[in-house]
Amino acid sequence: MILVTGATGLVGSHLLLKLIEQDRVLVALYRSESKKNSTLYFLKERTKSAKVAEIIWRKGDVCNQPSLAVAFEGITHLYHCAAFISFAHYKQETLMEVNQQGTTNLVNLAIKHQLKKIAYISSIAALGSDTTSDSIDESTPWNADQDHTPYAYSKFGAELEVWRATQEGVPAVIVNPGVILGTGVEGNPLELLCNQIDNGLLFYPKGATGYVTVEDVVQVLTELMNSETENERFILVAENWSYEQMLRRIALIRKKRPPRIGLRKSWLQIAWGLEGILSLFGKRRFMTQALISSLCDIKHIQGNRIIKESSFKYSDIETYLIDHATKKD
Repeated sequence: MILVTGATGLVGSHLLLKLIEQDRVLVALYRSESKKNSTLYFLKERTKSAKVAEIIWRKGDVCNQPSLAVAFEGITHLYHCAAFISFAHYKQETLMEVNQQGTTNLVNLAIKHQLKKIAYISSIAALGSDTTSDSIDESTPWNADQDHTPYAYSKFGAELEVWRATQEGVPAVIVNPGVILGTGVEGNPLELLCNQIDNGLLFYPKGATGYVTVEDVVQVLTELMNSETENERFILVAENWSYEQMLRRIALIRKKRPPRIGLRKSWLQIAWGLEGILSLFGKRRFMTQALISSLCDIKHIQGNRIIKESSFKYSDIETYLIDHATKKD
């Protein structure tokens, strides 16, 4: 039996869509009845397979150990897709609770039940960063002396828990995707970017990041789970684009005016300082120095290891945007 956490999220729902093609018993972990129903609607819209009805839905929370204990009954393989995503400073406690402690809870049960394998969705945020290089790959070490976003700390901590599982006899693979583009789940990154453009976004960060499609993430994830590859990580980045390039391309596709003002790092530093002053009067802080760096810095994230070591090929980001970012009238 296969357990999928975060089954109602972007990756989790597309993963279910992929896994129902296999002759395996699927257990989907969910928290919200409404999101479960939305996911079922998505699955039925995307496939006519009768196996959608065979998915076993178990209500639970990665932060709730008793509910997880019930969800793990009969499980042999775990796809851990559940995560809380935020770059806000004031969300750091929730980030650590869900991403790191939640993964600790799952790993403890995985070890207890001696699962055959774990596949974990991490993030490029959890990767190392070499201040002397503009390139990042799987071998780039984590720099403990460097400031990181609360999200990065939580995902790095979660990775340490997954590696702990490997030390206790449970094999695992980790993938570190860039910004995941996809459709089907409300509030996904592509939808948010499109909404910002539609609402007349004026500003854009001057940095860059890596992008990958949700279909590619799911393809690699399932192939790694079914392979003999163990205790390895793979960065999943099809292409590195500047934020300006991505926002302008979406604007062109949707026939909207693109953002015109690039945010200088110095401007964001001033905003961070003002937030600090306002926090003295009770306003919660959003920005961090690490977030400013991530928005303004340009690092080339290498996602070609998976290509070199398998027959996998990435989807073209330009083509994907044309197919999925077109405005629906």
